[in-house]
Amino acid sequence: MTNEDESSGTPRRFQTLRPNPLRDVLPWVGVVVGVVLIARGVFDLANHHGPGQLLVGAGLAAIGLVVFFINRWQARRGL
Repeated sequence: MTNEDESSGTPRRFQTLRPNPLRDVLPWVGVVVGVVLIARGVFDLANHHGPGQLLVGAGLAAIGLVVFFINRWQARRGL
């Protein structure tokens, strides 16, 4: 916290997060990469390469969605 925030008299729970492009964009990058890996995994199953990319893609997409919702929750709470 900076001295400006403390001197404004606004309680910390009512302060909002400052915009941060990495925090806002990277979860969606993870979801998109996860979906691409899932699509590649579906086509590689026909070539008998195993379900590795399907699992990694699903995990990456799930982590991206969870991080997005955590970031939104933190923005509302002002953490």
